[in-house]
Amino acid sequence: MFKIHFGKLTLKIDDKGDRVLRVEIVAHNVKDLRCGALLDKLPRLLQTMEQYLNNFLNIVRAAHVSFLDEGTFDTLAAPTLRGTQRRAGIDLNKARMRQVVAAVVALAPKPAGFSVSDLARKVSEIAGPELPAYSSRHAAYDLSKIRGKGLVERIGKSRRYSTTPDGVATLTAYSILRDQVIKPLIAGVIRRQGRPPKFIHPLDQHYQNLRVELYKTFDTLGLAVA
Repeated sequence: MFKIHFGKLTLKIDDKGDRVLRVEIVAHNVKDLRCGALLDKLPRLLQTMEQYLNNFLNIVRAAHVSFLDEGTFDTLAAPTLRGTQRRAGIDLNKARMRQVVAAVVALAPKPAGFSVSDLARKVSEIAGPELPAYSSRHAAYDLSKIRGKGLVERIGKSRRYSTTPDGVATLTAYSILRDQVIKPLIAGVIRRQGRPPKFIHPLDQHYQNLRVELYKTFDTLGLAVA
């Protein structure tokens, strides 16, 4: 069973007999839906819950089929223009920006979107004590850079934001590529190998095969491995 809690709302996924996947939303207090609490508001309440659930599934699907098309890294780092205002690009070489990206992905399923203060709190939570004080002012600046790339959009005229499906796919793909491919692969190349384990997980076997080819690539390019 997989659960995500947003205040008094819970999004839940569980399987039934390994054949049926059930996805549901639970409102522990309907006041969080902001549709009223009287019985005559029930149709609107159900419609809002269904909308939240569909949005959640769209986010899950986008994260599942995440991808980076050709040139994405270059375009992310390039500055953008919004009207006459110039905005900096998304420099993923900086730890702070990587933490902001992780926070945006984490907040993507939030039913009613997220605010700048929500983003500031999530970044502080992810970074922990290693990051200096991260305020809403920092979050607003970093969010403007992500919005400049069309990865996040404002919800109507409110002060809340939602991550677009393409934005989720792009940011999730980057996180997976960096954390589950590049980092373990480079770490394995640099680290000396000890006695191999008796059982090797299929994913570890892929890493080992990639490392062998990476050694050959380094040798061809004339790069030394410390």
